[in-house]
Amino acid sequence: TARPSPAKGITPILAGFTQKSPAVRWSSWEVLHPRRLSTEEVGEESRKLWCILEELLGTELEYVRSLGYVLTHYLPLLARPDVPQDLRGQRGRIFGNLEKIHNFHCHYFLQELEVCRAEPLKVGRCFLRHRESFGLYALYSKNKPQSDALIQHHKYFKRKQMELGDSMDLSSYLLKPVQRISKYGLLLQEMLEECGPDHGLERQEIQAATEVVRFQLRHGNDLLTMDAIQDCDVNLKEQGQLIRQDEFYVTFRKKRTLRRVFLFQELILFTKTKKTLRGDEVYVCKQSFKTCDIGVTRSCGDSGLCFEIWFRRRQAQHTYMLQAERQDVKQAWTIDLEQILWKQALKNRELWRQERVFMGVGSKSFMDIQTSEATIHDKSIFCLLTGRGITLS
Repeated sequence: TARPSPAKGITPILAGFTQKSPAVRWSSWEVLHPRRLSTEEVGEESRKLWCILEELLGTELEYVRSLGYVLTHYLPLLARPDVPQDLRGQRGRIFGNLEKIHNFHCHYFLQELEVCRAEPLKVGRCFLRHRESFGLYALYSKNKPQSDALIQHHKYFKRKQMELGDSMDLSSYLLKPVQRISKYGLLLQEMLEECGPDHGLERQEIQAATEVVRFQLRHGNDLLTMDAIQDCDVNLKEQGQLIRQDEFYVTFRKKRTLRRVFLFQELILFTKTKKTLRGDEVYVCKQSFKTCDIGVTRSCGDSGLCFEIWFRRRQAQHTYMLQAERQDVKQAWTIDLEQILWKQALKNRELWRQERVFMGVGSKSFMDIQTSEATIHDKSIFCLLTGRGITLS
């Protein structure tokens, strides 16, 4: 159903709260002046969790106000006849997907956070429910450098700032989404530290929510870096989501080189970093391999920083050893590779089962493969080696 139009005297960002919703029965006054639970109501053990939630709610409301302020006062400037020529048609590059972010927070996320006031530990579930919507932040971060480049030399927006008597300029307001996603990570981590062992499910949800936020923080930078890849004969848009990218020392046939490696859902890409005449970094594609063709040795060597990528259909000497800068980088890569290969194994098993059923062949042989910790690490399913002493069967 269509949302109610803004009531007179109510600012645009609060217009969605002026009528009572079946799910969230608060007026705009109650959102601005929420009733605070007493320490006795919450209990001494939950006091810190409640304080963290109050900070989350208070800063969330201020954040929604700030986004609405930008959309109300600055966005319409680009529709005026006196807009500078080089700013015409640049609405998307300047503001990115700010309108979508504002709509998500104003009409959905803020209200759901309010529901968590009585049960702070339900916050993790709230983040997970909107996992896809938080993908807006990675796209916003990717666009941010273009936005900065367009507005930093213009006095057009500065005049509006002076007219409003505002101490903050447009650039500062447009930085708020980047700051906000970082703030979510900090508050969720604080909540996780205060969540006791008696709340097993809620703790798992908060941990998963923290990972969602961290991924979006990293993914925005990854998308920017991806734009700098050159001389690639593979369509990267068809390789699934870019999961992570880092620098490694790569050893192949006794030759050791420094490479920027990109991990997509369907592809692993090795590139060489070069500097342009302007001093920017670009990444020249050297080689790429489909993830469905590789196996992984999750640890090799004595440093604890190395893992191997090898190929199921090639000779043993076709092995790449990757040395990470830190232990956490190596661990993150091997975990992500395990998950990719396991999902591919499950997908291939299902396709094979469907093909056998179509051909009239029984599928009883598949009943013995169960999704368990043991089978996840079974090299016969997705070729994951746990050490160099293990051989393929």
